[in-house]
Amino acid sequence: MAPSIEDTLARIDDVLRQNRKIEWTYIVLTVALFACGIACIICALVTGKYAWSTPSTVTTGLLYWPLKEIKGIRKNNIALATAPMLIATLPPSEAAKELQTLLHTLYEEGK
Repeated sequence: MAPSIEDTLARIDDVLRQNRKIEWTYIVLTVALFACGIACIICALVTGKYAWSTPSTVTTGLLYWPLKEIKGIRKNNIALATAPMLIATLPPSEAAKELQTLLHTLYEEGK
């Protein structure tokens, strides 16, 4: 038995909620990583031991990955947010085709 439109929309809403939680987790951890880098720079300036600036260089380099993940999650959220509109406005055959294309795009970009 095929899932109803309401079931499909509920699943999309659940995924969006989960993505939002993951996105906020990444944001909080990115801010913590950035704060650690700033603290190391301040330590280096205050103590005059510039070796303390080395960890800030590392933390700055580590910021690339979480920021990339946040960007990907937001892009996927936008794509998933359009799904209900596709389901509601297009005829069933076209909506199914567009949703398949959307899911294929999301899956291929996730690799």
